[in-house]
Amino acid sequence: MVDPIFIVVAALGVGFLIGILGKLGKTFTGLLSLLTIAFMTYVSAGWLLAFYSGSQVAEVITTAGFQAPFSISLLMGYNEAFLTTIVNFMGLLGGIYLFFNFGRKGRNAYVVYIVFLMGLNVVIMSRDLFNLFVFLEITSIATAGLILIEDGNRTVGAGFKYMLATSVISSIFLLGIIFIYFFTGTLSLEDLYNNANLQNAGGAIAIFLVMVAAILEMKPFPANGWGLDVYEGSHQGFSALISTATATASFYMLYKILLIAGAAWNYPIALIGAFTFIGANLFAVKQKYARRMLSYSSIGQLGLLMMIMGLREYLGDNLNFIVVTVLLTNVLAKSGFFWLIGMVKALKLKEWAIIRRKPFMLFLMGVFIFALIGFPPFPSFFGKWEFIMSLAKVGGFSWIAVILIGSFFEAIYLFRWYGMAVKGEDIYDNLEFKTKLNKLIPVGIVTALLFIIGYFSAQYTEAGAMINFIPFIFVLVLFAVDKLPLMVKNIASIAALALHFYMIYPNLAGDNLRLIFEVIFMVGGILTLIAGFSYKGVRRGFYPVAILMYAGLTAIIEAHTTLGFFYGWELMTAGSYFLIIRGKKSMPHALSYMLFSIAGAYAILAGFSIAGIGYTDFNLDILNNIQYFPNWAYGLLLVGFLTKTASIGLHIWLPGAHGEAESDVSPMVSAILLKAGVFGVVLTLIGMTKSDFDLSTLAYILGWIGALTALVGNIGAVFQEDAKRLLAYSSIGQLGYIIFAFAIMTHLGWLTGFTYTINHFMYKAVLFLTIGAVVLRTGTHNMYEMGGLIKKMPFAFVAVLIGIIALSGVPPLSGFTGKWLFYNAVIEKGWYFQGTIVFFSGGLAFLYLFRLIHTIFLGQLKDNHRELKEISIWFLIPIYTLIAGLMVFSAKPQWVLQPLGEIIANYFPNGGLRWDGAFAYTQLGHWTGTGVMITIATVFVSILIILKMLTRKAHKLEQFDVVFSGERPERPETTHIAYNMYAGFYKAVWPLTLPYFEKFWEWATNIVHETAGFGRRVYSGNGQAYMLHIVLFIIVLFFITIGGSL
Repeated sequence: MVDPIFIVVAALGVGFLIGILGKLGKTFTGLLSLLTIAFMTYVSAGWLLAFYSGSQVAEVITTAGFQAPFSISLLMGYNEAFLTTIVNFMGLLGGIYLFFNFGRKGRNAYVVYIVFLMGLNVVIMSRDLFNLFVFLEITSIATAGLILIEDGNRTVGAGFKYMLATSVISSIFLLGIIFIYFFTGTLSLEDLYNNANLQNAGGAIAIFLVMVAAILEMKPFPANGWGLDVYEGSHQGFSALISTATATASFYMLYKILLIAGAAWNYPIALIGAFTFIGANLFAVKQKYARRMLSYSSIGQLGLLMMIMGLREYLGDNLNFIVVTVLLTNVLAKSGFFWLIGMVKALKLKEWAIIRRKPFMLFLMGVFIFALIGFPPFPSFFGKWEFIMSLAKVGGFSWIAVILIGSFFEAIYLFRWYGMAVKGEDIYDNLEFKTKLNKLIPVGIVTALLFIIGYFSAQYTEAGAMINFIPFIFVLVLFAVDKLPLMVKNIASIAALALHFYMIYPNLAGDNLRLIFEVIFMVGGILTLIAGFSYKGVRRGFYPVAILMYAGLTAIIEAHTTLGFFYGWELMTAGSYFLIIRGKKSMPHALSYMLFSIAGAYAILAGFSIAGIGYTDFNLDILNNIQYFPNWAYGLLLVGFLTKTASIGLHIWLPGAHGEAESDVSPMVSAILLKAGVFGVVLTLIGMTKSDFDLSTLAYILGWIGALTALVGNIGAVFQEDAKRLLAYSSIGQLGYIIFAFAIMTHLGWLTGFTYTINHFMYKAVLFLTIGAVVLRTGTHNMYEMGGLIKKMPFAFVAVLIGIIALSGVPPLSGFTGKWLFYNAVIEKGWYFQGTIVFFSGGLAFLYLFRLIHTIFLGQLKDNHRELKEISIWFLIPIYTLIAGLMVFSAKPQWVLQPLGEIIANYFPNGGLRWDGAFAYTQLGHWTGTGVMITIATVFVSILIILKMLTRKAHKLEQFDVVFSGERPERPETTHIAYNMYAGFYKAVWPLTLPYFEKFWEWATNIVHETAGFGRRVYSGNGQAYMLHIVLFIIVLFFITIGGSL
């Protein structure tokens, strides 16, 4: 093993050598510097591997034959090896990124950079307070030099504020060191741990001084304005190092001093971290500049690390895993992001639309954002999971709330930024950016490491090791081959879904509940992907994210643990977000969808954490016997799942998201994706049926939510002018039926719920595919701009006709089956009031369904539509395949309902249907799908024959065979009645159409933005004000911690 002292020797030696050999050229100087940093990385990484293999023990290194503080005293243990490896490796990548920039600044830039890294190494390894102070000062001086080496007023201001702040911090730190040496006679960290001489008032003051200095190095709220300006004012390449390498060393410095201070400081540290995490992320919401926003995010991550440190006594054996995953994610993603900013050179968020000129860069940006938020498969996902689960076991619910709220604020501004990059208007011809190889290499490396470390983080936990990463790997492959023709990628995607379904079918054959949803997800996915053949070109980015969504959906079904379920849920959310944001006008709707989805996911996470109290594993079966706070656990889970089903109050994201999505995406997210929420609700209700607690109130509330959702959704659909938005509101209403049915909590209620789930999948996929294809042909969503398309698109007309018959519950199709079951279930349960609302909502469905088919296919044909053709065959294939399934389900419902009844009997043994062949019996009557189908078909054919005979000589009306007050209209458009079709009905129900929920969420959004705008005024940019903040922070912290105990 190479002695760690050679890290210092190499850095100092090469630093002096560059002064002598610098005349050999900038390239030589730069390469020599990189080789030196590579050697430093080699030394620390060698120790790390030795510790990992178990072949090495911690070693103390001293110099000059003296003991500290008269010599350098270092400790190389597991922690030190790990952290110095991070610092040196990131320093190496940073050196590559800054290679040409330093070359332009001169050889001294390399010297200062090496000294900067050397100082961080010693800060981490130092086992003596005075050495810690000395090398902290060396690091600060080097940092100031690297900040001020750049030109510009902003840089000078940042460097000045940095020197002011660090001079105050170092003075306080030195004063504390003097007091500690006075009281104890030693500065060795090992000797100071639990030192009795510090257990008095003087010792408390000494500890306070060194602690407050270490805390200030972590840039706590609100004494962190100088840190924000440093991140923003430095060169982007060096800002990455300050936010990662310096932060890593500062974090470990605080940890070492906290061991001296004792457990009494844990709570204050956690509290400071909590305020910093929430404050930084909240204030970032109002930012318009990319670097400033990322600076807030960097400080927020430091706050999260402080929280982890302060709460470490509650984390037990999971502490190291949590720290490593959160720290590594921040180091890799944040450095990559700062380096990316340096390449794009767009100052304002809206200017980041230029990044679309290089799709690979947009992919990198997405990786960094999803990693920072804590999505899988990145390390922070698994680290935050363990963090929250550990806190829940000790009742740390307030801390969980802080983590989730702060993370949600972070998601607001990061996804708003990403939405602007993906869908913003690129009108900035004056902005250009080039991607040089030396800058791409570091960014590419940290991106790859995020995926690799994420995979190994999952393997660390027992539940994580059970996750199937193969579908996600296929997603990455699709990203790699995204330039291939659409046909190839579509075939590969369909084949992948079919193969996956074939492979997992044996595992699900005995679990019909999961099999039903898997069929909806996989078979539905295959059918909707077939429609993709109608598109031309490459369609870049579509197939990776579509398969990502389906990978998440199937992961939910296959999951046996709560971690596996949440992993799939987050993958599904990420994939569906990318699908939704592809729509032309979908940027605000995609953001709304993502924020509601993240909030719902956090509710699910909180529910899982409460459910896991008292258990040592994370098996999904824990939902069947939640031991503590069951109402809270089940309630949070239901809220999370209801967010995905767009229940009342949580539904405002759906109309825009589904309505503005691409024509083949709308059926994916409406007919398929929404069933994930239904599956989650079913799992939760199954747990409630097996619980020892009385949870009937929760089910009663859920029933009202379902009934009111049906009413709101259907009323909203009636007054839509946009055909796709009409279907989107219709989905809200239909999901309300499903939720209401399951909330009944009887055999017939659940059978109704499953019937509507299957029906909704088929008829809503038919309607969205058909209307989407019509929109592609006509070029408009507005129904009043269509009309008379029955002769141009007869197959589309028939498909819509069958779809609306099934949706409306009119016999002979399976919608009538669901309505008949609904009637019986409501009467049996006695929920007459809620049932009345649901059936009234069903009556409203007739209005918008009539409008849909009448205004698009009947009436006057538009002049600009006279040359239209039938919708694409690639849309017709999945449409009529689904219609065939709908017909089979309608004619032979017993093939599906009888197995469903057997499943439901496990939870509700009594009150099911009694079957006699094709006849189903309840206490209120009987019904047969086959008989109804035959009867209706016979009547229909008979009437059709009679009408044909009576009208065989009738004159067929042409378009202008209509008169108005004895005059023929000038244009056929003037006769269209679609626009504002139900104006009269609106006057009767207008109070129910007012945007109450939209106004509420708008008010909540404004509260957040105004609070952020007001709070960030504390950061005025004035250096003197920042010094005042530091002083006030010290005073307040003094009185909070030890002021009252002296």
